Amino acid sequence: MAEKFICPICGEVTSSYMGNYRKDRLCRKHATDLKNGKITFCDKCQTWHETNKPCKCSNKSQEKLAPERTPQPDGKCIVCGKNAPNGPLCKDCYGEMLDFKESVIDKNSKLFEIKDYYFNLKSNIYRMKNFEYIQSNCNKLMALAVLAKELHEDESLTDRIVNDIKEIIEKKRPSDKIVDFVNTEYAKTQDSHKEETLRATDGHYVKSYPEMIIDDILYELRIVHCYTKKVITNSDEPTIEADWFIPVTDGRHGIYIEYWGMNSKEYLENKERKRKAYKKHDIPLIEIEKDDYKDKQGLTDRLQREITKFAFDYFRVVDFLK
Repeated sequence: MAEKFICPICGEVTSSYMGNYRKDRLCRKHATDLKNGKITFCDKCQTWHETNKPCKCSNKSQEKLAPERTPQPDGKCIVCGKNAPNGPLCKDCYGEMLDFKESVIDKNSKLFEIKDYYFNLKSNIYRMKNFEYIQSNCNKLMALAVLAKELHEDESLTDRIVNDIKEIIEKKRPSDKIVDFVNTEYAKTQDSHKEETLRATDGHYVKSYPEMIIDDILYELRIVHCYTKKVITNSDEPTIEADWFIPVTDGRHGIYIEYWGMNSKEYLENKERKRKAYKKHDIPLIEIEKDDYKDKQGLTDRLQREITKFAFDYFRVVDFLK
C-alpha cells in the first residue's frame, strides 16, 4: 500500500509526486503547477508561493525600504502637519517631493554626490529663517534620500530621513513672537540664496544639477552672464526674476534664459505668468525645458544659435559670440 503524505500547499492527502524541495509531497494539481513554473519555493522564508506574486518576506523587505510611503502613527505629515494617511508626507508635500526627485539631480550622479548634496542641504536648512523655505527643502531632502535608494540601492539616507525632517521641523518651527519676521521678504530673499548648494565652474551657486550644467555651458562658450536677474518690464506689474541674463548692449538690455525644471501646479502657473510678461514686453527669451540639459552638445549648439540670432534681431549686434 502506497504511503500517504499531505500536500504542503492545499493539505490534500497525496502519494503521487515527490516535490523538488525537502521531502514535501505535492498533490497532482500542484505538482503540475510546479512543472509549469506557476509556483516556486522560497528558501528564505521556507514557504511556497505563486511565481507571479512576491512572498511574504519580500513584502516586508519592500515596506522597510520605502519610508516615504510608510504613514506616521498620528497620520500627520512630518513637514506641514496636514493629514497624511498614505505616508509621512501629505499629498501636496509628496507631489513637491516627486517634482524635486525629477529635477534636483542628474540620474547618472554617483552616490557620494547625492550624499554630499543631502548633508550640505541639511546644514543649510538649519541656517534658514523662512519656514516655508525650510518645509520645501525638507521635501527636497526626502527626494535625495529616495534617489539614493532607487539609483544605488543605498538605504543609509532612507533610514534617517524621517527623523532628520522631524528634528528640523521641531527646531525651526517659528514661535508666535517671531512669526512676523520669518515671513518678511528680507528673510525669503536670504533663504533663497542659502538653499543654493551646487557651485558651477564660474563660481555661481545654483539650485540644481541641470542649472549647473547650463551655467557651465555659458561659461565654456565665454558668454558674460549673471545668475538670477530681475527683468525690467517698465510697468507697474509684479516683477519677475529670470534664471540667467546675458548683457548685449549694456547691463540693462540683453537676453534672458529660463530653465523650466518642475511640474507642480504652482510652478506651472508661475511659468505661464512669466512667459506672458516676456511676450507682452517683447523681451528676448530663451526657454530650456526640463530634460534639455541631458543632451549637452545639442543644448550648447542651440544656445549659440539662438543667442546669436537674438543679439542681431533685437540689438543689431553682428557675430555676438565671436
